[in-house]
Amino acid sequence: MTIRVNQEQVNDTAKLMIHRLIARAIGRDPSLIERAKISLDRSVCERYEGYSFVGEWSDLLRLPASTVRRRLTSRDQEMTRLRLSSPFVVADGIDVSDVALRRRIWQAAKRLAVKSAALESAGARIAA
Repeated sequence: MTIRVNQEQVNDTAKLMIHRLIARAIGRDPSLIERAKISLDRSVCERYEGYSFVGEWSDLLRLPASTVRRRLTSRDQEMTRLRLSSPFVVADGIDVSDVALRRRIWQAAKRLAVKSAALESAGARIAA
């Protein structure tokens, strides 16, 4: 039996994993939030002025570091959507550009998606 995984779910899970790493880094260095603000300002000037996520990120980055860390790792739909436009992944001091790291994260996210799909499939068979 072949299990198909939803690629968006894999990508969302990978982004969550990256933001968990970022949340840990903020725990060690809260100034990363200030760097994300600078990154967000730069993004607005370059191409995203007027986009709704800009205000949402701006509001989020004004919160205490502990709250920012908690929100970055939240599984709610709002944060899943906001992680698509995260100013952290291009902020100075945060490097997620390493291809090997990104590949390991994506592979781990895919494994989780396969497990999730297998559980859903098993549950559907039991219910039937």
